[in-house]
Amino acid sequence: MAILSVVLLITAVSGVGWVSPAWKASERWPTFFQDVSEWFMRFFEGAARVVSGGKDGAGLSLRLLCLLLLFFSFVALRRWMLQRNAFKPGPVDVQRLVSSTAGGDSCLEGLTAQLRKQLSETNLYPPSALPAESPAESFLDLLGDIDLEPKKLGTSILRLFSRLRPKVAYTVRGVLRAREQEPTFGITVTVTSYALRGSRTETLWASTWEEAVKAGGYWVMAALVPVTQASRRAPWQEWRGRNLQPELFAAYQEARELSQDRKFDDALDRYYTALRLDPTNIHLRTQIAGTQEKLWLHLDALETYHGAILLDGQSREERNARLRRGPWNPRRSFCKRYRWWRNGLLEARFRYAVVLGMAERTAHQWCRPTVDPADYRKCPRRAHTRSEIRKSLAPALVERYWRTVTHLTPPGVDMPICEEKAARAWLEGELGEQGLDHRNVSLIFQLACAEEMYQLASDYPVLRFLRNSSRRRSRGLTWTSLRLNRDVWAPLRLAWAVNQTETGSVEGLRNDLIWPMEAKDLMKRVELARGWWIWRRTAERLANWQLWPSRPWQDRYNTACIYAVAMGGQRDERKRDDLAVQAVEELEAAARADLTGFHPLMRSWLLIEDPDLEWLRPNDRFIRFEREIYPHDAPDRDRPERPLWAEVMAYDQQLLRGTAQVMEHTWRLRGKLLPAETHLIAQWFITEKSVWQGVHRVAANQGRDWRDREKLLQTIRALADSTLLAKYGLPSKLPELDDLLDDATWFEIGAAKQSVTDFETAIEERLSILSRAIGGATNAVSPIRRSDQWVEAVKHSGTLPNFVMQSAVRQTCADYETAWRALRDQLDPENDEWAFSRSLHQLREPDGVWRLLATLRTRVPAGFRHAG
Repeated sequence: MAILSVVLLITAVSGVGWVSPAWKASERWPTFFQDVSEWFMRFFEGAARVVSGGKDGAGLSLRLLCLLLLFFSFVALRRWMLQRNAFKPGPVDVQRLVSSTAGGDSCLEGLTAQLRKQLSETNLYPPSALPAESPAESFLDLLGDIDLEPKKLGTSILRLFSRLRPKVAYTVRGVLRAREQEPTFGITVTVTSYALRGSRTETLWASTWEEAVKAGGYWVMAALVPVTQASRRAPWQEWRGRNLQPELFAAYQEARELSQDRKFDDALDRYYTALRLDPTNIHLRTQIAGTQEKLWLHLDALETYHGAILLDGQSREERNARLRRGPWNPRRSFCKRYRWWRNGLLEARFRYAVVLGMAERTAHQWCRPTVDPADYRKCPRRAHTRSEIRKSLAPALVERYWRTVTHLTPPGVDMPICEEKAARAWLEGELGEQGLDHRNVSLIFQLACAEEMYQLASDYPVLRFLRNSSRRRSRGLTWTSLRLNRDVWAPLRLAWAVNQTETGSVEGLRNDLIWPMEAKDLMKRVELARGWWIWRRTAERLANWQLWPSRPWQDRYNTACIYAVAMGGQRDERKRDDLAVQAVEELEAAARADLTGFHPLMRSWLLIEDPDLEWLRPNDRFIRFEREIYPHDAPDRDRPERPLWAEVMAYDQQLLRGTAQVMEHTWRLRGKLLPAETHLIAQWFITEKSVWQGVHRVAANQGRDWRDREKLLQTIRALADSTLLAKYGLPSKLPELDDLLDDATWFEIGAAKQSVTDFETAIEERLSILSRAIGGATNAVSPIRRSDQWVEAVKHSGTLPNFVMQSAVRQTCADYETAWRALRDQLDPENDEWAFSRSLHQLREPDGVWRLLATLRTRVPAGFRHAG
């Protein structure tokens, strides 16, 4: 409507300017410029006649017609700009909060600043820092003081144009409230939209005004996301035009912030909370799986990715029928139910294939109880989790990949597998609880990885023709990267898996790569996968002329991973150095290709987490590359073989030490609160038992299960306020290996790796001692058992004098304070390792303490007892 009204207005004004004699352009000008210049002059002549009065001006009817068209043009433009500003969106005016109670007047400025800061940290909207003028409600309000007198009409029109652009898209207002019932503090939030001409209001309650304002900020964001362009970005595409739950948005936002701070336990908990509210969100599942990969929970990540790729809108029969079709069959990508266009599906499929290909970790975790029987005794909960994942994934893997083993003669089989029944039986036997041969499981996973890479590369060319969808949906996947993974990386890892089998070969397997592979032969295969053979001769003739911009960093990085993986099979130092040279050159090219995308995303993954680079990191060339690209203050970059284990041990130390400090401080405060009510004292010992149970699980599992750490954090949060938690560093973040190496280098030059390794061993021993001291039903001095005794004693203390009970509890507060202090010192490898065990013997039984105090009470004279 805006375009149509503007075209009609220009046409009408140009028609008014069609007078005689007309302005003529010079005949020396080209014909096109003559026509354009004459048209412009007619338009300006018509505009001058419209705004002029008298005999030189246009007639009244023509002037009214142009004025009417101008009015409609302004109205349509105003409506379009309002809607564009609301969808973009424009600035959000956050008004100063108002308090309806006297207690909230003193903190209005701080709470208003908190709300504005929270909205700005979402990176979605730029809130207005200062109060802005509210936009006009209607077009007539825009006229304001505009003078429509004919002599001043030109100036008035220019002033009206300056008012067309809306300055505010939304306005947020809040009123602080209070009530007697719990939760006490609340806020009523109102969001007003000037484009949609409406508002939404909600009242939220919390234990503090800070928490209420935080909840109000998340509610505002949840109200704006579905009606703005943020609904086009992950993970909110499915919520466009719908009512987004504030709890879902809050859980996702908090999880993303926690993950950036390397607080992965809390991040996983918040991600799972969001997933419960939106179980079909692929992006949430990939975020969970990515966090699990950072914690080396590759088996858990495999299950999460597998659940994500099943959200393609197909049944099992339809999915199998689609996989049987050829790559260029239109029904493969345009079948009725296959939702390849769904955002995040291609990324989930790619990461699923990559995790399958990391068989040295995924297959090892699949077979872990068989590989290390003692692991089940150390961490039965983690072993149970792996068993449940195997029971869930094994039938799905058999159903999806039985075709990949047909016409093969796998290890332990005398003749080729030709029938579906035999293929399923072999896979079920190897993936079931009775199989669990690490070498055979690695072979199955590598076959599945090669099949997934082939299927994904078959789908990608079709999507390239749909440029708008493929660019937006692929999320960084390139055609070259898929070819490299399909033709080189997956076959190379498959060759490694075949070499690990008992016979060292698999009959019927079509794989032209061998293990180990030299740099020269691998380079030819990489160039073929990149497609360089198409233009290599032309590039040699035009040596100094670049045909097109450099490749994305994803292609370079994947190539470097291929060379790094090949290093694992070379025993010759010279051949290994040749592969390292090629890998480092590709990493340097990747670092130069995209300075904004490569470094922030890949630093931790490249230096510590990526298993493909495990053989490359100790090489001198990689260490030099690291020092050049990621300069550091500590020169020692020699890393231990299990980098994450050092991080987990340091994290467990920080978590348990912070817990001990919080509980020590808590029992010190409890001693000052006495005398207290009986039910409150009983609650103290109930929470004390739950905290000791959490500490025991973390110590017994030695950080292998993130759920144990998260449960302990939740228990601590329930009994201590946020100020006390922040004082003692809870929740702590997973430290990076570089920080641990830096600290070790500061104490001892040139021995950082050995120092970190010794630290791992020392913390493992301290956690084992701690687990034995706390746990065990037969342990007479266990704090868990002692807390149970105190709970029962306090509940049945009605017959005893109140003075005796309060005195006994006061003494027990000091005992628990001493025990937690000893636990804090126990986690320091330089302190006495048996100090905590000795402190547990000082925890007195309730019956013995009460008998002692009662005896002392009977020996005190009556007058002193009364005074006391």
